[in-house]
Amino acid sequence: MKNKVVFFEIPASNFEHAKAFYERVFDWKVELSADEGAMAYTTPVDKDQNPIEPGGINGGFYKRKSTHDQPSFGVETGDIDRTLAAIEKAGGKVITPKHSIGEWGFMADFADPDGNVMALWEKSGSHN
Repeated sequence: MKNKVVFFEIPASNFEHAKAFYERVFDWKVELSADEGAMAYTTPVDKDQNPIEPGGINGGFYKRKSTHDQPSFGVETGDIDRTLAAIEKAGGKVITPKHSIGEWGFMADFADPDGNVMALWEKSGSHN
């Protein structure tokens, strides 16, 4: 199937506390990366950090900026521009326009018609 959910994001005020909680409660492996965030591994990965179990997804923690920040998930698309146009045509809204995330590709955030905010990810080199 296309457009799979491929990652989740959880806001955290303190990455060390988030690491301790999620490792203790869910047995996730959480790797801190300075004060920028943390990766959360819920399933085993290969050498390129891709989940090796069917249906498994991993994610991370980002710095909470507001009490309104909520967990989100990311949907992979082959063409963010085309997907954002379809979102707007279907009654959704672009929240954060397409932007580069370096060697990993591009991201954007959108809201569905109910106001639920989610992320899009286009792998580097996937757009034709």
